[in-house]
Formats: sequence, structure tokens, C-alpha cells
Amino acid sequence: MSSELKVLQVIPKLGYGGAETGCYDLAHYLPENNCSSYIVTSGGELLKFIDKKKVKVIKLPVHSKNPFLMLFNSIALIFIILLNNISIVHARSRAPAWSCLFATKITRRKFVTTFHGTYNFKNSIKKFYNSVMVRSDLIIAGSNFIFSHINQNYPKYLNLKKKILSNF
Repeated sequence: MSSELKVLQVIPKLGYGGAETGCYDLAHYLPENNCSSYIVTSGGELLKFIDKKKVKVIKLPVHSKNPFLMLFNSIALIFIILLNNISIVHARSRAPAWSCLFATKITRRKFVTTFHGTYNFKNSIKKFYNSVMVRSDLIIAGSNFIFSHINQNYPKYLNLKKKILSNF
């Protein structure tokens, strides 16, 4: 059995935004450092630039907020995690993060989220939906502002034993 680190990133679409280019950059950095790299996405413009020899790309409708598709994605992710012996699952958006949360709980893998921006939460249902981004084993905050935003707005969902990293 291989002890090589295998990282699966899950992102709705690979476009040209900050989350997407960060996903792209990390996906290509990992194989250069003796790690296997996987991306699950529904598509996007950056897909044509992915080096398919270094990064395994799997297409799923992870952009969808439809609860039935999110459940389907969870089941598909469970199979992907187990078949590829994935070590870490990294979600970069809320809808796929819910699918990843369930899949990592069942497979007992490490779960990482990157909290890229502030999310609208005018009611408790929306705040609960957003809270998936702080339910991971490790939370990466995109800036000190986001770090403060997480601590101020999601203390109810934060586990103080978990790590929160800020890029700055």
C-alpha cells in the first residue's frame, strides 16, 4: 500500500477567479512534490490547460445546489475517495462542501475548506448552509478580513480544536 499523499480538490467550475486559479495552481504543485492530484468539477475554461498527465480530472455536477444532485455527488465522491485511496478532500465552495462533508465522514478522510469570501446570511437557514465551510478539519481563510469574518459570524459552528489558517 502506497503512503503517497493523494489530494482531491472539489470546485464547481474551473474558471478564472481566485478560487479556481488557486485550485489549478495547487493541482499542478502537488505532483511536483510527490503527491497525487485530483480535481472534481463540472467543467470550466481552465480545464483545457490542466496537464492530464499530472492531474486526474473527474466531472460531476458539483456546481448544483439541488439537494438530490448534492446527495448523488456525495455518493460519487465516496466511490472516488475509496477507489483512489484519497487522503485529503479540499472543498472550495459551499454546495460541493456539503457533498464532501458527508463523503469524508463516511470514508473517515481529512476534510479541508477554503473560505474565499463573505457569504450573504440574512436568515438562519442561509447561515446554516454557509456554515459547511467551517465544519472541516482545517479551514483556510483567504485573508485576515475573512479570518475575522469567520470568527465573528460563525462562532456557533466553530470547533476551537480545529485549525484556521489565514494566508496573510
